[in-house]
Amino acid sequence: MERCPSCMARLAGAVVCPRCQADLGSVSSSEHYAQHWLAHAVRFWFQREPALAMSALTKSMRLKRTASALTFSDFIIRRQVQAVLALLAQKQLGEARQLLALACELQPDNELLTQLQGFTDFLATAE
Repeated sequence: MERCPSCMARLAGAVVCPRCQADLGSVSSSEHYAQHWLAHAVRFWFQREPALAMSALTKSMRLKRTASALTFSDFIIRRQVQAVLALLAQKQLGEARQLLALACELQPDNELLTQLQGFTDFLATAE
């Protein structure tokens, strides 16, 4: 964190703001844990564990929505949409729904995921 969220003073790594004396230990700690979970998400992704990667990335983004986390999230969503469509083509609706639910947790307001959720629901009722 470069600036105090309360008064915007430069911090230079300080845990207590030199201007307003705000204790920023918790904020600094949450940033550290956000990076920790982002690193786990990347590791899980490369270990071909997409469910664990999405879960870890969701935890990271709840702590702090960094540019790196958002970029990785967009990357995962694109890949998961492809995986869900492949599962739907194979008529594996249960697995597709589980994967889609994890992706929706990651980006609940994603329009593409919302449309894919509607399509998946339609296919489930058509059976």
